[in-house]
Amino acid sequence: AGSAVGDRTQVVRATGMDSATLARQLAADPEVAYAVPNRRKRVLAAPNDPFYLQGPSVNLNAQTGGPISGQWYLRAPDDTLRSAIGIEAAWSRTLGSSDVVVAVLDTGVRFEHPDLGRASAGGPLLPGYDFVNDAEVANDGSGRDADPSDPGDWTTAAENNNVSGLFHACGPFDPASGRYQATTSSWHGTITASLVGARTNNSVGMAGAAPGVKVLPLRVLGKCFGYDSDIIAAMRWAAGIPIDGVPDNPNPAQVINMSLGGEGSCSAAYQDAINEILARNVTIVAAAGNSAGAPVGTPANCTGVIAVLALRHAGTKVGFSDLGPEIAIAAPGGNCINIGAGEPCLYPILAATNAGARGPEGSIWTDAFNA
Repeated sequence: AGSAVGDRTQVVRATGMDSATLARQLAADPEVAYAVPNRRKRVLAAPNDPFYLQGPSVNLNAQTGGPISGQWYLRAPDDTLRSAIGIEAAWSRTLGSSDVVVAVLDTGVRFEHPDLGRASAGGPLLPGYDFVNDAEVANDGSGRDADPSDPGDWTTAAENNNVSGLFHACGPFDPASGRYQATTSSWHGTITASLVGARTNNSVGMAGAAPGVKVLPLRVLGKCFGYDSDIIAAMRWAAGIPIDGVPDNPNPAQVINMSLGGEGSCSAAYQDAINEILARNVTIVAAAGNSAGAPVGTPANCTGVIAVLALRHAGTKVGFSDLGPEIAIAAPGGNCINIGAGEPCLYPILAATNAGARGPEGSIWTDAFNA
C-alpha cells in the first residue's frame, strides 16, 4: 500500500505487472468501486520557445514594473490589447478579501520572494503543505511534509538519458547528439502564486490580480512531473477534507487553481474527488493544456472544473493552448511579436520568478520579474 488519497482511496502497488493491468484486476473485484492507473501530470507553463522566454531588460518603472509591454494583461482592453482584462475596474470595487483563500497546486513556492512572503509577515502566502510523496521526485530529501518550499525541479542530462530512471526523456531532445539535455528549474509555483496575489502598490516588482486574498501553496509537482495520487490528495485537503497521515487544513480554500495537466480523459479518481470538493462550494480552475491545439487535458476536462484557454494579446487563441468543448473561459496567455531573431518578446506574461537559480550546482537568489 502507498500513500492515502482520500477516505476510501489508496495507492496500491504490485510487482510483475504494469499499473494498467493492476487497475483492471482490482476493478474486477466487486468490493472495489474503481481502480485507475496512478499517472503523471506536468507543469503547464509557457512554452520554452527562446523568443518567448527572452524578454526585454527588467525595468522597475512605477508605471510598467517590467518589460516594455509591462503587465499588459491587466490593463484596460483596446485595439491592440484585445484580451487584456481591465483589472482596475475590479480593483475599484475590491482588491480581494483576506477571508478568501486560493490554493495553488504546483511546484511549491519561494516564500522569500520580495513580491510574495509569508502571511505572518504581511505577505499573501499561508503555510501550505508538500504532498509530493516520492522523495526522489520531491528533490528535497523527504516525502510529504509541512514545507511546500520549492527546491527547484531541475534535471540533469544523466537523469534524462537513464532509460531505467524516473526522469528519462524529461529534458529536450538534441538530435545532433542523440541525447536528452538537462533542464533548469521552472519556479512555476512562484510564477503562478505571483499572478494570483503578488503584493501590489508596494513599489516593488509586479502587481497581483487579487492582492488582498491569501494564497495556499500546495506542492504536488516535483522534478519533471507529479503523480495523480498526490494531486488528488492535495485537492481534497485544500477543500478541508481530511487526508490520512496529514494534519487537517486550518485554512480551507474557496478556490483551487491548477496550472498543470496531462493527456487523457478524466478518470473516476479525479471526478470522485472533484464531486466531493464541489459539494463544499469550492471553485476549481485548471489550464486547458499546452499541447498546441490538442484535446483539453486532465483535470481541466473533468465535469465541474473551469477550464481556461490561453489568448494572445490580440484576442485570438495562442498556438500552444489546447482547445475543446470543455473550455469555460479564456484569459491572457502571452505571446511574442518578433520581426527578427534576437529581438525582444513584446507581450509575455510578466510574473515573479527565481531566475538566479540554475540547477544542482546551487542557486543565487535574484529579484527577477519576467515571463
